[in-house]
Amino acid sequence: MTDIPRILTIDDDSVVQKVVQQALNDDYEVFAENNGKDGIRSAIENTPDVILLDVEMPGMTGYDVCKQLKLEESTANIPVIFLSSLSDMRSRVLGFAAGGIDFLTKPFESAELKTKLNILTTFIESKKELTEEVSRATNTAFTAMKGSSELGLAIQFIESSYGARSLQSLADKFLSVTSNLGLHCTLMFIGRKERSFYNADRAAISPLEQEVISTIHDNGKRFIDFGPRTQINYRRVALLVKNMPLDDPETYGRYKDFLPTMLGSTDAKVQSLETEQALIGQTQELGASFTAVRSTLVAVGESLEKNQNDIVELLQSMLSELEERIPKMGLEDDQEAYIVKRIDNTITSAEKIIDSSANTSHAFKSVSRLLQHLAEKQQSLLDSVVPEDLDESDTENGNGNTDDGFSGEIDLF
Repeated sequence: MTDIPRILTIDDDSVVQKVVQQALNDDYEVFAENNGKDGIRSAIENTPDVILLDVEMPGMTGYDVCKQLKLEESTANIPVIFLSSLSDMRSRVLGFAAGGIDFLTKPFESAELKTKLNILTTFIESKKELTEEVSRATNTAFTAMKGSSELGLAIQFIESSYGARSLQSLADKFLSVTSNLGLHCTLMFIGRKERSFYNADRAAISPLEQEVISTIHDNGKRFIDFGPRTQINYRRVALLVKNMPLDDPETYGRYKDFLPTMLGSTDAKVQSLETEQALIGQTQELGASFTAVRSTLVAVGESLEKNQNDIVELLQSMLSELEERIPKMGLEDDQEAYIVKRIDNTITSAEKIIDSSANTSHAFKSVSRLLQHLAEKQQSLLDSVVPEDLDESDTENGNGNTDDGFSGEIDLF
């Protein structure tokens, strides 16, 4: 209602109009129409707080006028008090059915009219206050529901992030949440060797935007606002929101509480992924080293075994030849005995060396089997860490004063 309540009188009796004018002029703004059609037009144009409506009028009756007013959106909630010389129950029931809130019988006293209007305006004011309270309570409830919904999104993201096997997969999960909130964002991950950048549609990110995000991150502030943009920084992750609702402090405040919950979890996951990738790389390198050393040992062992066989064949050939030639050389018995003995001693020594080499060959084979076992265990460990259904996007790298070194202060550019 306005500061001075407005009363519209719709009555073809000029005397009634004057009575109403004189009775209410000091406390109300009063204007009048003398037929239903003009009354409806005036009600739509002026939106009075109360309508005093005569029942018996030429053309449209008061009941018809009231029904028409209740069909119009702008006048449907305006209280209507019927004025009539009829006081029977049927007239009152018809007035109630048409949408009236009270019934005043002509002729009436000014004091009676004032009393009814005072009661009615008090009721209207109370209803307005109650409506405002309901509206405030509804807004509070919706705000709480929104906050609860956003918290649910954060929890779902944190749960799903456990299964992310690459920075790209983690970024996709994060940006899916911000897209659902209608936020346009760029995400930066800070690795040990490089920084990688991501957005929801995987479009190219300009070098200038990458430089701006990196520079703001290195500024050392947790929150940075510039224009409609806000950047939130953690040690290993930074989020640039390009359409932060700065004109809506309530929503802005919710996002300032909500987004760090996701970013803190993301920061820990980035570290976990880097550690996991480093361990996978180390395991792969170690397995390759085991395989290379084993192959070398196998080759050395095979070469040693071949050399042993060659020496045995050589000695056997020499012995056969000497056994055939010595009797024909005309040597004395002692000379022949000396040569034979010397040859036997040499062959015996060679056999000992060959036996020793055989032990070395067995040792090589044992070490080779051990390396094979270790390589298989490393591969088994690698298979348990890297799922079989891991696709290329999950293994490729992107391009891209609190405990983590960022202050909680908010900077405004």
